[in-house]
Amino acid sequence: MTLIDQYLRMADLANHPARTAKTYIAKSGQQRTVTAKAATRGITGFSAKHIYHLINEGKFPAPVKIGRASLWRLSKINSWLASHAQPSDDNATTNAKEGV
Repeated sequence: MTLIDQYLRMADLANHPARTAKTYIAKSGQQRTVTAKAATRGITGFSAKHIYHLINEGKFPAPVKIGRASLWRLSKINSWLASHAQPSDDNATTNAKEGV
């Protein structure tokens, strides 16, 4: 049995701020309302801009392009998060000795 890898979109990875509802009136007098959107927190806790900055520096997994969509493999994101979750023991020991 083989497992199929899941894919994530930027909306799943990045934080998105809250957006309040706004009403616009066109020149023709037609009224248009843009609904409110609650703030969401992505898996990484970073903004989309920061994620793309990390990709350009080679510090974050690059997306897989399918058509115009940018998708990230869940397995690569999980391994990236695991590698950045805890500081290495060597750095913690060195910092403790230096009094940092």
